[in-house]
Amino acid sequence: MQVLYVVEFDVRPRNASIDLYETTLGSIASWLTFTSGQRIDRVTLATRGRLEMRPNKSGSPRTAIWEATGTKDAKAIRVEIRDGSEESGSAFVTRLTLGHIGTETTVRVSMARESSPTWLSPAPPADLWQPGVIRSLLENDQIVLAINGQIQDGRYLQVRDDAEVSTLAEAIRTPSRLPILLVHTRTLPALKASRESAAKLVGLVRVVTIDYRALRTLDAEIPGFAPPFAGARLIWSDPSARTVSFDEQQLNSENSDLLRAHLMRLLAPTSVLARGLDRAFREARRAEVADQDRSARARTAHALAEGNTSAQIEALQDELSAVRSGAYEWQQLATDEEDRASRFQAQAEKVPTLEAEIEQLKVALQASITPPDAARPEEDPWATLPPLITGDAFSAENLFLHLQDAGSGHILFTDRAATTWKKSKYPFPDEMAECLTKLTRVAATLYDDQDRTYPHLDTWMRDEFDLKVALQDDRIEKNAKLRDFEYDGRTHNRTPHVKVRDHTAPSQVGRIHFALDSGNRRIIVDHVGLKLY
Repeated sequence: MQVLYVVEFDVRPRNASIDLYETTLGSIASWLTFTSGQRIDRVTLATRGRLEMRPNKSGSPRTAIWEATGTKDAKAIRVEIRDGSEESGSAFVTRLTLGHIGTETTVRVSMARESSPTWLSPAPPADLWQPGVIRSLLENDQIVLAINGQIQDGRYLQVRDDAEVSTLAEAIRTPSRLPILLVHTRTLPALKASRESAAKLVGLVRVVTIDYRALRTLDAEIPGFAPPFAGARLIWSDPSARTVSFDEQQLNSENSDLLRAHLMRLLAPTSVLARGLDRAFREARRAEVADQDRSARARTAHALAEGNTSAQIEALQDELSAVRSGAYEWQQLATDEEDRASRFQAQAEKVPTLEAEIEQLKVALQASITPPDAARPEEDPWATLPPLITGDAFSAENLFLHLQDAGSGHILFTDRAATTWKKSKYPFPDEMAECLTKLTRVAATLYDDQDRTYPHLDTWMRDEFDLKVALQDDRIEKNAKLRDFEYDGRTHNRTPHVKVRDHTAPSQVGRIHFALDSGNRRIIVDHVGLKLY
C-alpha cells in the first residue's frame, strides 16, 4: 500500500463536560451516514462491521469497513473507505482512526493507493482531495482540532498592522509550526484561492493573507519571506528550507482550485514522511492483547489452584491465542517500519540527482538574472487598478480590494458599498473610480502617523487631493436611518461624503459616504453611488 497523505489532530473539548471520544465519534458516524446514504450511529461503530456503499462518482464499487479495539483507558476505532477498481483490482483507501490513549484524544486521517500484484502498470499521479470527514469534524461546535497547539479551523488569518507582522515573523522563525502560505490578496481571485486553500488543506498548511504595507514591513523585518507582489509564498516548517513562490498569474488563475491542487502535490508527500505510523490504533490493540493475556493467565492460575484440568487447557489456549495476537502485532509493526525504511531509502537515492539538477539551475539562473548592482523597480500598488463598471458589484469589490491594499488598511469598504454601487447604475464609473482612489490616498496620508495640522479637514482634502468633500449635512444628521451604520460591532456616522458630481440630474449626482474612524486610524466607506436622499 502506498500512503499518499496523512494528517493527525489533537482533539480538545470546548468545555469540560464534553465526552471527547463519544462526541468525535458522533461526527465520524454523521460523515459515514452522509457518504453511504445509510444510517450509521456510534453504537454500530463500536463493533466490527462492513457496509457496501453506493458507487462513487466514477461508478466504481465502494465499501466501508470498521473495527474497534482497546480497553477503557486505551481504545481506538479505525474506519476504512475502499474505492475499488474492477479493471485493475486496485483500490483507493481513505482511513481514519479515532484514538483515546490515557487522557489524549486524537484523530488521524490518511489516503493511500493499494495496487494488485498482477497489475504491472505505472500509476498516474494521484489527484488528492481533503477527505470529507475533516469538514464534518470542523463543523462540530463541541470540539476543537489542533496540531502542536496550533488551532485548525479551516480559515485563513489576516495580518495587517505592525504588531501582527511581528507575531507572524516570530511564528516563521519557530520550526515547530505547520508550513505557512503567505498570500498578498489584492484581487478577488487571490482572496478566493486563499479561502479554498485554507478550507481544503487543513492540517497541512496555515494560510495567512497580508496587504501591501504588511508585505513591506515583513520583508524589512525578515528579508526573503514576504510573498512576491500580488503573489504567494510557501514557507516550510524549517525556515532555512528553500521557499516556494507563486506569481500573480498562478494566484489569479481563472481556475480557483489551481493553487490548492499545487499545494496538495507539494505538502501531501511530506506529511506521509513526517507523521509516521498509526500509533493510537497500535497502542489500543496492544492494550487489548495485554488485557486478554492477563485475564487468561489469571484463569490459568485459578484452574491450577482448583485442579480443574479442562479449565486449565481452555485457559492455556486463551493464553496462546493472546501470545499469537501479540506476535502478529509485532510482526505488523516490523513490516510497517520496513516499508517506511524503504520509502526513506528511495527518497535518499534521489538526493544526488536532485542536488546536481539544483546546481545546474543555479548556474543558469545566475547567468540570466539582473546584475546585483542594478536597481530593481519597486512595485506600485496604485498601478493597474481594475476598472469600475456601472451596475457591476464584482468590479466594485475587486476595485475596493485593490484600494484597501494600496491604502495599507487605512480605508475599508463595507458590503453595503458594493451593493449600493450595483443598485445605483451611476453612469460615470471612471469619475467614481478616480474619486475613490483620491479618497484612498487621503486615508493613507491622514493616518500615516506624521504630525500635521488641519485647520479645516475638508479644505485640506480639496487643496491637497483635488477632492470635494462635505463633512456636514443637516438632513442626514437629523435622520438616524440615513446617518448611522454598523461595522465591527460599533455604530458609525456616514454623514461625511465626497461630491463626485453635483447640481445635475438626480441620476447623475454621485456620492461616496464614509465614516472617519480615527480611533482605528481608518476611513470606512459605506455608500458608493447616488445621493442618499
